[in-house]
Amino acid sequence: MLLSCEQTDELELFDDDILGNLQGTSDPSKVVLDIIQNPIIKKCKIGDDVVIIDDSHILLLEELRKISPDIRPHVQEEAMELALDLKANISQNTENSTAVIGFLLLQSIYGLVPSFDEEEVLKLFGLVSQHNIAVELFGAMGFADKISGKISIICLVFLSYGVMDHHIYTHENN
Repeated sequence: MLLSCEQTDELELFDDDILGNLQGTSDPSKVVLDIIQNPIIKKCKIGDDVVIIDDSHILLLEELRKISPDIRPHVQEEAMELALDLKANISQNTENSTAVIGFLLLQSIYGLVPSFDEEEVLKLFGLVSQHNIAVELFGAMGFADKISGKISIICLVFLSYGVMDHHIYTHENN
């Protein structure tokens, strides 16, 4: 079983079994979206349509990323809707680094990178550059191809501290 619900109302994932369980489903990308969109335990009041990304969802997305599933068009459309909801959420609260990482993972896994403004995405990387997965996503989403090696990491650090403006990046690549 992929998920278990304890009486403490905490969602607990069995880390060792997640990858195997995802690989065993016919459409792991759809399963992960369903779990994010329809949590066992609602974290908002009834009637709220706010999507909450938590650490368990990040773990699922990271495991899904490892298996690189084929994404069917209808699943990609659902992922786009979720990503747009997350983007709206993030624009209201940029301090939630888990939501930002979730948004970036969705873009990378579900092939949504071209659908979002590159400058806005770069700003988000600046907010989460302290996370290990951010550097991996930076490369996976094609930004590292434009800014090579250690310069990519330095740019992320500078962006996170506000030392470098994202316009420098776009000016250098035009």
